[in-house]
Amino acid sequence: MRQLLIVDDERHAVRGIKAGVEWETLGISVVHEAYNIRTAKEIMSDSKIDVLICDIEMPQGNGFELLDWVKIHYPQTEAMFLTCHADFSYAQKAIQLGSCDYMLKPVRYPELASTVKRALDKLTKADLDREKLQFADMYEHYYRLWESYQPMFMERFWQELLSRSIPSTKEGVREALAKHNIAYEELPHYKPVLISVQRWHKELTLREEKIMEYALRNSFEEMILAKSGLGRIIQVRSGALLALLPIRQEEDGEQLHEQIDSYIEACNRYFFCDLCCYMGSAVPVEEICDMYEQLAELESHNVTRTNERLSLTNCSVSPDVAPLPVMSGWGEMLKLGCGKEMLEEIEKYLDSVKHTGQADARWLRSFYEDFLQMVHQVLHAKGLRAHQVFSAMVLMKREDAVTRSITDLSEWVGVLIYEVSGNLNVMDETQTVVDKVKHYIAKHMSEDLSREDIASHVCLHPDYLARLFKKDTGLTISEYVLQERVALAKQMLAKTELAITSIAYELGYGNYSHFSKMFKKATSVGPQEYRKLQQSGQAKGS
Repeated sequence: MRQLLIVDDERHAVRGIKAGVEWETLGISVVHEAYNIRTAKEIMSDSKIDVLICDIEMPQGNGFELLDWVKIHYPQTEAMFLTCHADFSYAQKAIQLGSCDYMLKPVRYPELASTVKRALDKLTKADLDREKLQFADMYEHYYRLWESYQPMFMERFWQELLSRSIPSTKEGVREALAKHNIAYEELPHYKPVLISVQRWHKELTLREEKIMEYALRNSFEEMILAKSGLGRIIQVRSGALLALLPIRQEEDGEQLHEQIDSYIEACNRYFFCDLCCYMGSAVPVEEICDMYEQLAELESHNVTRTNERLSLTNCSVSPDVAPLPVMSGWGEMLKLGCGKEMLEEIEKYLDSVKHTGQADARWLRSFYEDFLQMVHQVLHAKGLRAHQVFSAMVLMKREDAVTRSITDLSEWVGVLIYEVSGNLNVMDETQTVVDKVKHYIAKHMSEDLSREDIASHVCLHPDYLARLFKKDTGLTISEYVLQERVALAKQMLAKTELAITSIAYELGYGNYSHFSKMFKKATSVGPQEYRKLQQSGQAKGS
C-alpha cells in the first residue's frame, strides 16, 4: 500500500483534502499531514512517502524549496502542487522541478483523485521497470558464473552415491574414494539439507530456470557451505538441490539454523522463488543416501508450508489429515451460476486446511480427483463435455503439478471454475440455443433429422437439449420438426402444382405413405384431400 503527504499551512484545506477523497480505493493506506516545510521533511525522513501534495506559499519556506529538497533526497516520490496562485512563472518553475501536476484551489475532488491515480500508476510502472532491471542484472551475473562452472570429481562421486551406483556401504565408499587418492577417514559426518523450489514468481524458460537454480546453488555456497572443500551442493533433479554440510563436534547447530533461515529469506526476496529447506541428521557418508530418501519423502508430504526450514526431528511425515469435504453443495452452486461465491468458499476451506497443516500429498490428490469428478458431473447434467469446456492450459496441467501444494491446487481450482462458469453462463442463454436449433431444422428440412445431429450442431448433450427445447417451446424436438414440416407441406400443397410424392421427398420423407400418414395425423385429412379442399376454397373465392 502507498503513503501520501499533504503539506499546506491552512489546516482546513488539509482536512478537506483528506476527507474529500476515498484514498483507500486508490491504494493509499496512510495520509500524512504537515503544516510547514520542517514538519514535512521530518515525516518524509520517517516514512516512505509515495505521493506529495504541496501548497506553494507557506511560512518557514515555500513549496518549491520543499520539492527541490525532495528531488535530491527522495527522487522516487511523485509531487504535485495545489495552490491558489494562477501564475505562469509558478507553473513553469513547478514543471522545471519535476512536478507531475499543477492544480489550482479550490480543486474538485474527483479531479484530484484522478491526478493522484496517474501519479500512482507512474510509480507502479517505475517499480516494475526497476524489478525487471534488477532481475536482468542478477540473471546476467549468475549466467556468467554458470558458464564458467566446471563439475569436480566429488560432485560426480556424490551423484553416483545418491543414485546407488556406488554401494551404500563403508567398503563401497572407501573403494570409490581410493581411486582418487582420497582416504575415507578424511571425510567428516555430513548433515544433508534438501533445497526444494516450490514455485517461481516469474515465468521462466527451461534455460532461465537452470540459470536461476545455479544462482540458488552459488548463493548457498557463499552463505553457508563450509570452506574446507569437503562440503558440496548437488543438483538431484529439476528444482531440487542437496547440500552436504561437513559437521564437526564443535559447530553450533543454532547458528546453522539462522544461516539457513537467512538463505531462505534471501532466495525469496532476490531470486523470485518460494522454497523450503529440509534438514536431516548428521550421518557418515555411507548413510547419506538413506537420509536423502527420508528428506525427499518429507518434501513430498509438505503441501502447506512454504519458505520454511523443516527438520526430520520436528516434522511428522504422516500428519493427521482433515476429512475430505462433501462437494455436492459446491456442485449445486456451480450449476446455479454462483462460481464466484463457490470459489470464495473453496479458498476459505483450503486456507483453513493450510493453516492447520491437516493435509499431505495423498490428501491433495484425493481432493483433486473428487473435485474433478464433481465438475464432470455438473457438466454432464448440463449436457456439456469436458473437451468442449476446458482450455488447453487446464487439459495439459499435470496432476503432479496441481497437487504439489495447496497453493498450486487453489490456483488450478480458480482457473477451472472460471472456465466452467463462463461456459455454463453462455449455455444458460437458452433462447439463443433454441433459436439456433430452429434455424438448423429449417435449413435441413429435406434431410433425415435426428436428435443427435441437432444436439451436435449446438454442442450439447441430446438429453439436455431435449429438456431445454421442451421447456422453451412446450414441444419435443420431433413434435416441432413435424409441426414445421406440416406447415411447409400445407403451403406447398395449396400454392404449388408439385406432385405430392415430390413434396414428401422435399420434406425429408422417404416414401409417400409415411408422409401421408404423418400429415393426416397432424391435420385429420390426407395431403390429397387437403389440396382439393384448398383448391375448391380458392375457386369459390374467385
